[in-house]
Amino acid sequence: MVKKAKKTLLLLLLSVISAILYRLGGIGGKYFKTWMRDWIIPPLAYGLLYYLKTPVDLVGWLMILPAIALTGAALTTYLDSIFGYDNFYAHGFLIGLGAFPMFWYGSAWWIILVRAIILALFMGGLNWWVHKYKIPKSDWVEELGRGFAIVISVPLLLI
Repeated sequence: MVKKAKKTLLLLLLSVISAILYRLGGIGGKYFKTWMRDWIIPPLAYGLLYYLKTPVDLVGWLMILPAIALTGAALTTYLDSIFGYDNFYAHGFLIGLGAFPMFWYGSAWWIILVRAIILALFMGGLNWWVHKYKIPKSDWVEELGRGFAIVISVPLLLI
């Protein structure tokens, strides 16, 4: 029971850290850079996954590298060059698909796809919601929410 509570607290803590890093990357400027979001959140997420369930073979261990690279690459874009606007649905979907190498780690391909769809709907829906209802500080709400969702959804990959 204590071990489960520790894992839950760690999940929440890393989700909050991910939310903060996502926001800091969005702020940019002199002190904060986008790499704080793009290249620290993926190791946090997949490090948590490996903590929750250790891979049984070398291939499982090696899959962390392409998963980090794909997820980091997805975090670098909102796909505005393709759609002509920041598409947060596609952004969330690509972040979720970044976990595809986890198929060789032991995650079911359909769970990876389900997580990608959940992230897409959450990130796009959050953007729609804050703008429809004119939520103050919408950039804070959106970026903290998107960053939190990336890590809090990691345990889905264990199903």
